[in-house]
Amino acid sequence: MANNNNQNGQDSTQEVIEFFKTFKWRIIGFLAFLIIAILFLTLGFWSTILILVLCFIGVGIGYTKDRKQDFLNFLNRWS
Repeated sequence: MANNNNQNGQDSTQEVIEFFKTFKWRIIGFLAFLIIAILFLTLGFWSTILILVLCFIGVGIGYTKDRKQDFLNFLNRWS
């Protein structure tokens, strides 16, 4: 009986993992825009825009530190 319960638990865990693998980017997009919406409602428009711009600048700086040549190639493609 205990083995059957353990197997059912593993099956449901596997189903959840497959669900997240299937809808990974939809879930990430939903959570990202949920956070942005909460920021808009609590902080206001301009404060939220400032936070997002600063976050993107931070990501860009971190990316340049990680992969300098890749980032320069990326900039060349956009210019």
